[in-house]
Amino acid sequence: MSRHFRHTIRLLVAGLAAAGLTTAVAVSAGPATASSYGTTPVVVQHPNHHPKVTNLRVGQHKSFDRVVIDLRGKMSGYNVRFVKHLHYDGTGDPVPLKGKRFVSVVLHSASAPNYQGPQLKQYGFPSLRGVAFTGDFEGYVSFGISLTHKAPFRVNELTSPTRLVIDFKH
Repeated sequence: MSRHFRHTIRLLVAGLAAAGLTTAVAVSAGPATASSYGTTPVVVQHPNHHPKVTNLRVGQHKSFDRVVIDLRGKMSGYNVRFVKHLHYDGTGDPVPLKGKRFVSVVLHSASAPNYQGPQLKQYGFPSLRGVAFTGDFEGYVSFGISLTHKAPFRVNELTSPTRLVIDFKH
């Protein structure tokens, strides 16, 4: 998928969000690589892939903080976006992460039967403040991320093994 096309889709999704519309935008795409930083939602669809989410890891780098979601199988569709509040799937209870800004990550057509990563963990990184596993229900696996500020982010897909990587600029 071309950089121009991805940018156009991001602008479209941002416009829908700004208008208060909740219509999902599906994009068929190959593996995303070296995407640019931004604050608009990233929505990608990979039909007919049903991976298992196995872990979530974080790391601090010189100019960004990284969240890595490990998967077994091919990459599913996903949605990464800023939200006002984080809630646990099913109960709707608020997620007790410290931070000023929040990002929701939802993987579509995925499951997490043997998830081994953190359920709720706080950090003191320059941008990243915490992560939480917020749900695994009917083909949707979700995570919440808390940040110190509305940090621009980029999303990349890696293979061998399959990983969804989200970097937050300091």
